[in-house]
Amino acid sequence: MVFLKSSLVENLIVLVLCLSVLSKYGAGENHITVNEEENLEIERQLRILNKPPFKTIITKMGDTIDCVDIYKQAAFDHPLLKDHKIQMEPSYFNRDENISKIDSSATKVSRVLISKFQEDIFCPAGTVPIRRTEKRDLIFFNMLKKSKKNYTNEYPKSPMYHHFVSAETAGEKNGYYGAKAMFGIHSPSATPEQFSTSQMWIQNGPSGELNSIETGWAVYPELFKDHATRSFSYWTADGYKNTGCFNMLCPGFIQVHPNISFGTVLNPITSTGPREMFFSVYRDKKTHNWWYYIGKDDEMPIGYWPKELFSHLKSASIVRFGGVAGAKPNERSPPMGNGNLPTEDYKIHKTGHMRYLQALDEDGHTHYFGSSTIIKKDLDTKTDCYDIIFHKTKFGKRKKHGYNSMIFGGPGGNCI
Repeated sequence: MVFLKSSLVENLIVLVLCLSVLSKYGAGENHITVNEEENLEIERQLRILNKPPFKTIITKMGDTIDCVDIYKQAAFDHPLLKDHKIQMEPSYFNRDENISKIDSSATKVSRVLISKFQEDIFCPAGTVPIRRTEKRDLIFFNMLKKSKKNYTNEYPKSPMYHHFVSAETAGEKNGYYGAKAMFGIHSPSATPEQFSTSQMWIQNGPSGELNSIETGWAVYPELFKDHATRSFSYWTADGYKNTGCFNMLCPGFIQVHPNISFGTVLNPITSTGPREMFFSVYRDKKTHNWWYYIGKDDEMPIGYWPKELFSHLKSASIVRFGGVAGAKPNERSPPMGNGNLPTEDYKIHKTGHMRYLQALDEDGHTHYFGSSTIIKKDLDTKTDCYDIIFHKTKFGKRKKHGYNSMIFGGPGGNCI
């Protein structure tokens, strides 16, 4: 077994510190006292993030979604994006294959889930859905940034403990220009003191200047104010210190889809059977912006992180897929995946899983994770809490497992 190099461990620690601060300080808007100067700064940020809407939608989950002029969304308040020309759709992307030809059930499930997302939200032409940011969100996020600035190698790892498992590229190629996988969608239980994610990482740069785009799904009561499984993202251009944020809690990501945005609920009550969904991030070959997709093949571009945000992401040096789970001290660690440990008999739908794990080259050609894939997990993770098994699939089983797959997760508990 190969473990994370120290610099990568530190970056994961800081990311989990970001997650953990939201839980530590998230007991409610009045749980933290802010001074007058901080309050004025929060109000200034709210004015930037919450643009005047053409229409406001209250979803069945109680989310407040504002339909904002696509050209006036908060991303354009970022100092690096003042002269950015919006890209309304990705350039044509020449795919090596259409996965639906191999496994029609894979894309059929994604279509069903996508149709559920669109029932609540439909913004008028020329506008995009932006989840309204509340004061408590920025109080949490400001505390998060303060904690990140206090982080050093000697600083305690986190006010929460955490565990992760992952499969990543071996770095044998000159660079990677995208990542894609079909994620199993699960609903692990999590208290307000816990979180659990299933995600991908696209990264490059030295530890202190790490550029990272991360997306997938999370059950995170303090971030989303409920226990639902929701899409999420995080980006940073400086190793999680000052730049970047979750979802759209800061200017950066540019939304273009009129229905679907970060925070979309992925576990509709009416869903039955195995739930799976593609998550993809590709660098546009012409503009070099990093596009985010969910759903069937490459037909659902949601928006993108502009190239101007990053100093080291002309390409990625590492693509990683896996899960993270954490909890406050003295709390049990939450489940990861669906809460079941992977077993050697490899029953893929009985545990947390991903299929069709792919990295892309500059021309958009697919490279499936194979025998050189590196499996990693925390040094102190007990195998009866979380584990991971990766398989490169033989030809006869590709329809069931994809070209490759991994099963991962576990029940959590007292894992230290």
